[in-house]
Amino acid sequence: MPPRLRASILAITRRRAPDLVSDLEDVLDEAFVLMMEAPRRFDQARGSASTFITSVCIPEAIQRVRAKMARPGTTTRRRKRPKTVAQITFPMPDPKPEADTVPVAGYGSEASIEAACDARALYWRASAPLRLLICGLMDGKTQIEIADELATDRFKVARMIKSLHGAPRAA
Repeated sequence: MPPRLRASILAITRRRAPDLVSDLEDVLDEAFVLMMEAPRRFDQARGSASTFITSVCIPEAIQRVRAKMARPGTTTRRRKRPKTVAQITFPMPDPKPEADTVPVAGYGSEASIEAACDARALYWRASAPLRLLICGLMDGKTQIEIADELATDRFKVARMIKSLHGAPRAA
């Protein structure tokens, strides 16, 4: 490790963890081990190596050294208690109801068939760019992806979507 980097790490550790004055070399070793364990964590596009070392490696190294010194069973950070999640159950009716009495919702219901007819009428009345927009929305594409297909900007796509919301319903 270069002497300037070593001196920098030791100075930062002295400032951030005054309780580890006698363990500065351990923090230095842990920081070096962290850099060797996962070299791909550093992304040159996001910043310099020294910034990565000071903002990521040194705090983790300090935590590792403190964890080694801690009593068994204790933690070095406060942990939030996990929120209790209600377990979802799907009750089965006992006995099974007759097929004619079960309410139909979703595919095959009157409301979904009517909505599908409205969507089909809206699609066939729409211009070619609006059809591309509708297909893109159905495929789950983002506004930017749809704008690229239409060779326009995202704001025009947003206005087109807004115009679809205000379109009159087919009778």
